[in-house]
Amino acid sequence: MGQPRQRKRRDEPLPPTTALVLRGDELNPDELTEAAGDNFAVYGFYGVSVFAEVNGMVLDTIATIAAQKLARHEWLAVFTAGDLLEAGLELWDTGQSPHYDVVHEDKVQLVALMVGCPHRLVRNVHYEPPEGDA
Repeated sequence: MGQPRQRKRRDEPLPPTTALVLRGDELNPDELTEAAGDNFAVYGFYGVSVFAEVNGMVLDTIATIAAQKLARHEWLAVFTAGDLLEAGLELWDTGQSPHYDVVHEDKVQLVALMVGCPHRLVRNVHYEPPEGDA
């Protein structure tokens, strides 16, 4: 196995503490653990992909931009950047805006802190049920 790829950072300031941050799922610990592990295998750090209100984007705009990636999730978990940071997590400006990774050096702690962080679940208007679901 080769060296992990480097995840390019955009060198942007952190989102304001009031900025909304969304993740496409119901914060299932098993799915978050798998996502963090996959991220580590590729990029060399434990991270969970999210989308944040940055550069004048609001939640509806972000959900539309991220619709393809979020379409398989019936629910979206919505945090504030401040709550994630206060929980002891980091927000890394990775990939293309408005993408971020919620990061922690320990995978178990990452998942526990993220699940325990204040959030609300909202129905994903871009949800596409899998073929055969009624």
